[in-house]
Amino acid sequence: MFGFFDKHYTQRQLRNPIERDVNENPKVEYNGNHQESWYCFVPRIISDINYFSKTILPQNGKRTIYTISSQKIMVSDPLETVVKLRAIYENSIKRMQTDIGSGLAINLMGISLGNVLSIRLAANLPKGKVKKLVSLVGGAQLGLSAWDSILTGHTARQSGCRTPNEYERKLEEFSPINYTENLTLGSIFSRFGSSDLLIPFQPHGKKLAEALAKTRTEKIDVRTYPFADHSSAIFLSSLARRKY
Repeated sequence: MFGFFDKHYTQRQLRNPIERDVNENPKVEYNGNHQESWYCFVPRIISDINYFSKTILPQNGKRTIYTISSQKIMVSDPLETVVKLRAIYENSIKRMQTDIGSGLAINLMGISLGNVLSIRLAANLPKGKVKKLVSLVGGAQLGLSAWDSILTGHTARQSGCRTPNEYERKLEEFSPINYTENLTLGSIFSRFGSSDLLIPFQPHGKKLAEALAKTRTEKIDVRTYPFADHSSAIFLSSLARRKY
């Protein structure tokens, strides 16, 4: 709370680079209902730790899980960052098109940096093909969020860009705010923490929360946890998983 866990996490990541996320290939699993196909873009702590994989990840249907590492993707060269994200985007959209052809309903989950992929995909897939979107602790604009983050801010400032807006222009292809107007979904479940330091809620998380609440979606559940930072907002979201 109040950023304590985010500061601890950041210090640990910067001190021990060997612990950074390493798995960039999707893991495909099958559980129960095979009429739905979930695509999850999540940090390693979600995909690899048993508690979070059971309490945050969806438990029914086909699951294609991409482990998304902020420190591996948000490198000093913004062009390289875009190339890395495009590779994941193109890989996942091909898989989704195959699932759609097989008659599966598509659901998307994005946590932290994963939102830049899940929201763009949700907007660009054919209308009516995406049933659910779960968005946890995201930010409206990739470049601005990274610039202000305690985890990636130093890397962003090594990009050669003189201002946050210049950095944002280089990364805007994956900024969620550019796609929210095109979202037409069955449901959105979204959570934020008001004291987030990894993707600061003021203004980045708040701007995304407001945009998601205005989408053409049948059921919208957007909530901000008071005093919660990035890490604790994810934990609190795990207690509400049954809602999606």
